[in-house]
Parts: sequence; structure tokens; C-alpha cells
Amino acid sequence: MKEIELRLLEQIKRGNEMAFVQVYDKYWKLLFNSGYKRLQKREIVEGLVQEVFVEMWQKRKSLEIHTSLNSYLYTAMKYKVINQMKSQMVKEKYVAFVTSKKLSFGSEVEENIFYNELNDAYKKEVSSLPDQARKVYKLKKYQDLSYAEIAQEMQISVSTVEKHMIKALKILRNNLRNYSMSLGVLCLLNSGVF
Repeated sequence: MKEIELRLLEQIKRGNEMAFVQVYDKYWKLLFNSGYKRLQKREIVEGLVQEVFVEMWQKRKSLEIHTSLNSYLYTAMKYKVINQMKSQMVKEKYVAFVTSKKLSFGSEVEENIFYNELNDAYKKEVSSLPDQARKVYKLKKYQDLSYAEIAQEMQISVSTVEKHMIKALKILRNNLRNYSMSLGVLCLLNSGVF
């Protein structure tokens, strides 16, 4: 590893945010480009890049890099992309399965009840997000503001907006996971598989 990278890494381990910002500024575009080549979805790739940096910051005290900072970050991004691709493949297979079987969830009344329950759960989870994360999420989701516009509106930095958005999405994914699993089980039950 280059001497300058070693110094930056040591400063990051000690919690020096400016050193972290230097690394972020230097490698963000490289990581974004490598992810975009494979996924071709800007928002998803931006989120994955942010996850790489957030995890790096969270693990900074125990961070051990034996090659180079570039290799470490590139490899971390590569695994994020692979996991995203696996997740997307599962979703696509599920959609193909549902389409091929022309599944019905039951009567229209049952479908409406399930949709309303899911929608209520989603609204409840959004409203229970931490204040800043909830505000960022709502400005992005409902007003379609860019991260820069949100940062200006809330008078915080763009990186802080990104951190709040990552936090909000992670909480929503985890807390609504049971509903998506229930939907899958319901589809399989109605298909006659079980």
C-alpha cells in the first residue's frame, strides 16, 4: 500500500472525517462507474456506493487493508453489485413464476384487503422512521427532490442526506420483509404448489 494511503487510513481509523472525505471524493466516481457498467441503474448504484463508504466508516477502527485502498473499495463494491444482481434475479424469477402460472390471489376483496394491509404497514413504518431519515425519505419519495435539493432544504450536507436515506431504506427493507414473504407464501398457496 502506498504511504499516502497508509496515512489516510490511519487518520480514518482515528475518526478523522476530512481524511474520509478525501477517500470518498477520490474513489466515489470509480466505484459508481464500476457498478453502473453492470447494473445500469443510477439510483441503485448510488445507494450501493454509499453503503460501501458507510460500512467503511462504521468499521474504521478495525479496518485492515492488506492490498491497496483502491483494491479494497473496488472489491467491496464488486460484492455489493453481485448481491444486488442475485437479489434482482430472485425477483425476476418470482415475477416470471407468477406470470407463467397466472396466479390469482383469490377474490378481488381478498386482494384489496391484502393490499390495504401492506399499504398501512408501509405508511406505519415510514412514520416510525427516525425524524431526519423520515424527512429525507419523504422529500425523495414524495417530492422527487435530488439529494442536493434535500440537503439545501434541510440545511445539511449531501453526504448526511445520503446516510439518512440509506438508514431509512435499510429500516424499511428489514421491517417490511415479513410482508413480502407473506405475499410469496400466499401466491404459492393459491398456485396449488402446497
